[in-house]
Amino acid sequence: MRKDQIRYSRGYLPQHRKKEISWKRRMLFFWILFLVLGLAYVMFFSPLFEIKEIKISNNRVISSEEIQNSLDNQNNLFLAAGNKLTEILTNDFPRILSVEMSKDIFKKTIELNIIERKEAGIYCKEDLASPNRGECYYIDKEGVIFEEAPQTSGTLILAIKDFSEREIEIGKNVIEKEFMAELIDLKNYLPGQLGFKVLDFTIESDVLKDLKVNTNEGWYILFDGLRDLKSQLEALRLVLEEKIEERKDLEYIDVRIENRVYYK
Repeated sequence: MRKDQIRYSRGYLPQHRKKEISWKRRMLFFWILFLVLGLAYVMFFSPLFEIKEIKISNNRVISSEEIQNSLDNQNNLFLAAGNKLTEILTNDFPRILSVEMSKDIFKKTIELNIIERKEAGIYCKEDLASPNRGECYYIDKEGVIFEEAPQTSGTLILAIKDFSEREIEIGKNVIEKEFMAELIDLKNYLPGQLGFKVLDFTIESDVLKDLKVNTNEGWYILFDGLRDLKSQLEALRLVLEEKIEERKDLEYIDVRIENRVYYK
């Protein structure tokens, strides 16, 4: 056949070749799908990667048995993710701050390092109609309440009485972290620098503006929780040193107003 007699046809395949290629593609797709489903079953549903042991360490208050029971449904190495276990445990146990997890796929074990919240004080949600009968909780340095606590009195532990109408929830912040740090500093500062101790802190408004500090000497101090406490402490120190010689008959000192101090 001469060159000028050759006919060209772009993309043409015989009908039986098209069917053959289409069938091979379908078979390849089904094989890949079969392998993916088989691998998923082996990883997530077969006993091959079932957790044999969960090792728990560093828990001080919450028992290992309680933690184990909370994780009864977590029995697969691949499905047990650190953030998921942390979410489960912190929801079940507000005392838990965080969880550090490591896995050993060959031994089929998980190790959990439990970091619990530490008590910085006791927070009591009070009612003006029934003072000293409120619900009390342990509070950490972050300002989070995490467990019921007994009513307390004395100067050994930081005690906060909240008479505001704010709603509270265990496991959540009831006091901002920065303000909580200031209360801790106040409790430590006053005995060493000014010679008296703190019985408790009383919060009387939702915005923490009025902070009342009851002392072991029977009188109290009024601070503005929204203003810098350092300047208010300096005003308190000056009035105690320069104006008040005897504190036995003192009723209160009010340092809430800038450049003004009231006492009785």
